[in-house]
Amino acid sequence: MMRGVRRLVVCTAVTGLLAAGVVGASLAAAHADTVAAGCGANQANGFICPLDATISSPGSISVSVDSGVTSENVNVGWTVTCTDSTATVAQAGATDNAATPLTVPLVPLPSTADGQCSVTVDVTLPKPDPLPAIDFNGTLSYAPPGSSPSSSGGSVRPVKGFGGMCVDDNRNSSANRAKIQIWSCSGTDQAENWTFSNGEFTHNGKCLNDQGNGGSRSHVILWSCNGASNEKWSELSNGELKLQSHGGTLCLDDPRSSTTNGTQLIVYTCKDSANQKWSLP
Repeated sequence: MMRGVRRLVVCTAVTGLLAAGVVGASLAAAHADTVAAGCGANQANGFICPLDATISSPGSISVSVDSGVTSENVNVGWTVTCTDSTATVAQAGATDNAATPLTVPLVPLPSTADGQCSVTVDVTLPKPDPLPAIDFNGTLSYAPPGSSPSSSGGSVRPVKGFGGMCVDDNRNSSANRAKIQIWSCSGTDQAENWTFSNGEFTHNGKCLNDQGNGGSRSHVILWSCNGASNEKWSELSNGELKLQSHGGTLCLDDPRSSTTNGTQLIVYTCKDSANQKWSLP
């Protein structure tokens, strides 16, 4: 009988009382029959490694996962429990089956985030992989009120358009209906990091989507990938990105050829114009 292949996952986490900064952990993945004790129990869906911290009065928190060499799907689940002078409130969330590299904002934070917050994050490697050993890095970032965690995480795979602007996920969100906009390219901002595969543009585990399949002039948003025609795109030889729905007559469009940061992208009738030309990662 052939024995199934599992992963060996090694994780080292840093915990403690923190004021501002980054907590890092490394996940080393290889093929073996056992799981390192420091990573938690052998779960039905794979192996779990924790990123935990205690943070005082965070304004924002996010977790990033990257292998640096290849893309692989992981799950990120989190709970933030904060206590201030009035109450203790917990918020939880998850991003499932998301391709690395990814950054997941832990939002919304509890209403009591002005107090002391306990953060628990589980990064799950959900299934065996026939590839050789891969090292994964997990980073828990946080910042005081009025600021946001650094979204820099090494090189990114941008989609560039008119005026050299980049397709950007507003606030590097992983939430459905997140605004997809143009923004000045940085080369390191994870909000401009995209993967194009099987006709889908994915970011933080979600897909580039024509909102509500609304047609010409409708907004482009982030949405759970479901294989629908309003999230399927074709790259044309002239640089246009054509939407599969609506008879393939609509293209990703930078409205009025804007170069203003924050301009939301739309779909519009394909017309081979400069504001519909894009270069892929």
